[in-house]
Amino acid sequence: MILIIGGGIVGTSIAYHLSEAGIKNITLIEKEKLLGTAVTQYCSGGVRHQFTTKINCLFSLESMKTIRALAKEIDYKKYGYLILDMEAGVTEARVRMQNELGIKSEALTVNQIKERFPFVNIDGILAGSFFSEDGIADPSMLLSYYELHARRNGVKFLMETEVIKITQENGGINGIETNLGKIRADWVILTAGAQSKELGEMIGLNIPIVNRRKYVFVIEGFKFDFPLVMEVPTGWYIKKEGEDALIGMSGKEEQVAFEKQQESLVETVEASMHRIPEVEKRGIKKTLSSLSDETPDKHAIIDLPLPGLIIATGFSGHGFMHSPATGKIVANLIKGEKPSIDISELKLHRSHIKETIAI
Repeated sequence: MILIIGGGIVGTSIAYHLSEAGIKNITLIEKEKLLGTAVTQYCSGGVRHQFTTKINCLFSLESMKTIRALAKEIDYKKYGYLILDMEAGVTEARVRMQNELGIKSEALTVNQIKERFPFVNIDGILAGSFFSEDGIADPSMLLSYYELHARRNGVKFLMETEVIKITQENGGINGIETNLGKIRADWVILTAGAQSKELGEMIGLNIPIVNRRKYVFVIEGFKFDFPLVMEVPTGWYIKKEGEDALIGMSGKEEQVAFEKQQESLVETVEASMHRIPEVEKRGIKKTLSSLSDETPDKHAIIDLPLPGLIIATGFSGHGFMHSPATGKIVANLIKGEKPSIDISELKLHRSHIKETIAI
């Protein structure tokens, strides 16, 4: 028996990839009525290759094989990503590393940015980069694809089932206790996002996840084509959403839910009007928010810290775009195979990697 705790995009991808690998007796546990209701449904849908660390770039390269193969099913559009750097000396090294991995991103001067993307106010921008293969896809459509095929393969989904604790025996993990009773398992896969920290503490693991609330605002009436634009290091971004646009910034820690909504609104709108003056002529259609499970270094945790337990959590906003690679890797681990990507950098206990483009 394999138990997967968490029915977001990562947990559902793992269920799908395990079942596609021919593994049987898989059950996914989700506390809500529907899959993907905590974070996935609010995901911006960005898919990109442009990261600052090799490990994240490799996850993107592997995941994009699936995203391109499912382009029609998940509405993948290659709008490109424009990254605007406000710090000196970071662009060239990042692009060089990406190019060495086969990612054909290009470094841009301020003048080139202004010439190619005239709607961008270049005040404070020192350089930037662009890659045309980056773009957006529909998270809900990919989630549905995973679920449909996992169910066809025999995966069982227990909805509205809350995991109270992970159970142990002889130094290893042997199952879970839920509001519906105990379930024994050979493997427990913890992919519960923000809840992973709490469940980890119950078995003596310190999973360094900080819950940050992300606010996203829908701006109406953006009918022209433009890439997804990101500003580093502020975390501001804008992306096309039909005939509207989504704007947002990096998540904020809150002691009380939604206490920083007004602060985020002012900060995000002001940053948007400054960087894309066209925003000032538009109205705010609606506000969305969700919790993001972030690690201090903005990298996921994928590890086997105890016998019978796999952790795959803390994706720091990259869960959707990296879910295909994660599902394949966890299937490798369950089967005792060497993953196609070296995940030694993603162990629970580490101190040597840092992602600076972490939106």
